[in-house]
Formats: sequence, C-alpha cells, structure tokens
Amino acid sequence: MSVSRDNILTIIRQNNGVNVDELAKQMQLAPATVRRHLDILERDGLVDHSEVRKPTGRPQYSFHLTEKGHDSVPKDYSRLLNELVSEIKNIPAAEITSQSGDEVLRSSLSRIGERRAAEYLQGRRPVEAVTAAFEDGGYDPIVETNNDGLKIRVTNCPYRRASIDDDIICTVDRSMVNSLLGSEVEHSVEMSPEANECVYMLGAKHLVQIDSQVLSS
Repeated sequence: MSVSRDNILTIIRQNNGVNVDELAKQMQLAPATVRRHLDILERDGLVDHSEVRKPTGRPQYSFHLTEKGHDSVPKDYSRLLNELVSEIKNIPAAEITSQSGDEVLRSSLSRIGERRAAEYLQGRRPVEAVTAAFEDGGYDPIVETNNDGLKIRVTNCPYRRASIDDDIICTVDRSMVNSLLGSEVEHSVEMSPEANECVYMLGAKHLVQIDSQVLSS
C-alpha cells in the first residue's frame, strides 16, 4: 500500500470519518488526487462512504473504514492472551468454584490492568504512564489537555471486534487507567461500522489533584 493511502486510512480512523476536502487539506494534496486514492481503497474494501445531508449545495460524502480497513491496522492480541492464560492458571480452585465465569474473567482482567499500571508507573507521572501503556500496546492514543481537563482517545483498539459484542474485554484497560488516574475517570465506548471511539476523560480538578499527589510524594 502506498504511503499516501496508508496516511489516508490513519486520518480517517483517527477522526471517525472525513470528507475529501478535509483529507486534501491535512495531506496537502489536490482533492482529485485524494479521490483517486479513495477509489482504490474502496475497491479494495478498506473504505466505504455515506452521504452527509446538507440543506443546500452539492451532497458531501464522509469516508469511514470498513471492518477490513480496521483489521488492516496491526493489533497486538498476543500480550493480553498470554497474561490472561497465566492469570487464570494461577487462580486457586476454591476461588473458581465460588465465582461465575463472568466474575472470574472480570477479576482476572482487573488484576492484569493493575499490574500494567504498576509496571508503567515506574519513573513516570500517571498521565505519562497511561500514554506509554497505550502507545506500547499499539492503541495509537491521542492525548489532549486543556482547561476542562484530560481527554485520551484510543483510535486503534486491539479488542475492537470483541468489544462490539461485549465490552467486558475493556476491563483490563479501565482497570489500568483507574489505578493510575483514579475512579473519577469517565470512559465511553462507541464501536460500530462507522465509528471507532474509545475515550477516557478526567476533569481539571481531579487532574490537578493527581499532579499534586505526585509532587508531594
């Protein structure tokens, strides 16, 4: 795949869909060139489009990734699988018999998240630790801080397909983030054919408190 088309896929994924003019502006290419790339990506089944209704003027089209397009981005499933196998193997028999399968899975994922938090906190501030963990996992996070607080967008969730059916798999990441940033973090997920949105938000007040705790420790 050409560098330009690879960049187009990245921009579409990170923005949950864009039109030709937005792509042309970000890539500094002529709209006609962008359209030719999009035609090839649609032909290959990586991109699809939907019409954006406007009160006047010519119709516009928003381009989004297909499931094949999402799957074309590298994802690391093996790390969690290895951690989960090791975790479940070490659960005492008495604990397993007293819990449902859902409870065993959820508690196992929570413990994995807590261990990841401890690992990445070494030598880092909490926000840096979360960012590093997501970057190492190939989540392609976009981190924004402003007067409202902190916003972390995960744009390449390794567990996208699984989370569409059941977001219990998100427990590992929620556990890690909560261990580092506190239980006040708000987590929202929207996984659909036209969206790939996993967002963690922390208000400015709580963000300041976390920084203060780090500075005083």
